[in-house]
Amino acid sequence: MRRAILLVAISLGVASANWNDTSTGIDLDKLPHFPLAKVRSGWLKSGERLTFEGISVVATHGEVRLSGVSKSGRRWVVHIFGIDEVWRGDLDGNGTEDYVLFASGPYGNGRTAPAFSLSILLMDLDGMPAPFFTVVYKGENGDGIKHFVDLNHDRQAELLISDYDELASDAYAGPFCSGHWVSQLYRFRDLGAEEVSETVGGIRFPFIHNWKYSAFDCAAQQEPFSKVIPPVLRNYETSRPGFATTTRGLSDQNGFIEINPVGGCKTIAADAILYDTPRIRRIAFPNLSSDYSERLLDRIHSDRAHVELRGVTKSEGGECSVKLLLAR
Repeated sequence: MRRAILLVAISLGVASANWNDTSTGIDLDKLPHFPLAKVRSGWLKSGERLTFEGISVVATHGEVRLSGVSKSGRRWVVHIFGIDEVWRGDLDGNGTEDYVLFASGPYGNGRTAPAFSLSILLMDLDGMPAPFFTVVYKGENGDGIKHFVDLNHDRQAELLISDYDELASDAYAGPFCSGHWVSQLYRFRDLGAEEVSETVGGIRFPFIHNWKYSAFDCAAQQEPFSKVIPPVLRNYETSRPGFATTTRGLSDQNGFIEINPVGGCKTIAADAILYDTPRIRRIAFPNLSSDYSERLLDRIHSDRAHVELRGVTKSEGGECSVKLLLAR
């Protein structure tokens, strides 16, 4: 009987915990936002085609493909899971308009999974894109684009990235009843993102906000349920040179690929992948409905291309997540 009661209590705690009924500690509506111009909106359905500002877009089952040609004549192609909104603005201040692709997905299936994402194309002076990808939890009613801010009023874009976890921030809270929101601030520079670790706009970054439920099924325990676990600070930096390596095998079904060990990593899974060849640049964003990223990684391995890892977050056993994999 006692075991049954405990199992019910745990299941109730699991059911009640969710990122969408906790606060990040930062109100997006009260922040000064970086101005972006909307290019288009509306979810692209399979079979639809369109062109905007010289970029061709084709939606097929399970993905959307964007393609273009640079001023010097080099071709580029981008594979993404889907597009809902397209925005433009000079995010990195190089005088060239960049593009922000907002959509629901590619994740969003789970209690802690983010429901939305921002896929960014940072354009160089020749008109070639470099990718940056992040998930966002707040996206309804235009909240997705509100993550682009100008906290110090210098007319330069900053991106606010907030991550949710259920790592115990209160030792006396029950299972899944406390955790953290970690908000980090990034600026765009050199066709990538760099972290801002200082006080900007009255907020010290990274900003950590502890959350805790006080509902019946998350009532405070008389004894500590667990020890307090610190939050994980993820690495989203892609503007600085990273670890150089080569691949050692083909990718698996989860998108992990074995590399020659470097920086404490033996296998890696990359969010965005950029593969440069003399004639074409290929870019892949995360997509659970397509194997294009895996096929691109296999091609990089078969071509024996040199690989650079940027934005590396390490975990135990040498398995690492990477924000950007550059291959040439």
